[in-house]
Amino acid sequence: MDGLVALLAVQAMVFVLWAAAMFRTLFRLRRRAVAESGIAFPGPGATLRSFRAFLTEPEFAADRRRLGWLTAALVALIAASTLWHSG
Repeated sequence: MDGLVALLAVQAMVFVLWAAAMFRTLFRLRRRAVAESGIAFPGPGATLRSFRAFLTEPEFAADRRRLGWLTAALVALIAASTLWHSG
């Protein structure tokens, strides 16, 4: 049982890191869309261009890597938790 609690604690910490990285990235994308459109509430066009920039521009490479690794870690921890419960 102690191992499961430790696994859940690690899972929670990784999730907090993932959420912080995701919000940071979303706020950067919003700033980019606002700067591009020149209005406080950019429409879907500017928003989609920001999302495309996230997927393709070198400016967001570190964010993509960080989110990729954190997502992979979460998937691995969820799989470990599932195996723990089934075993």
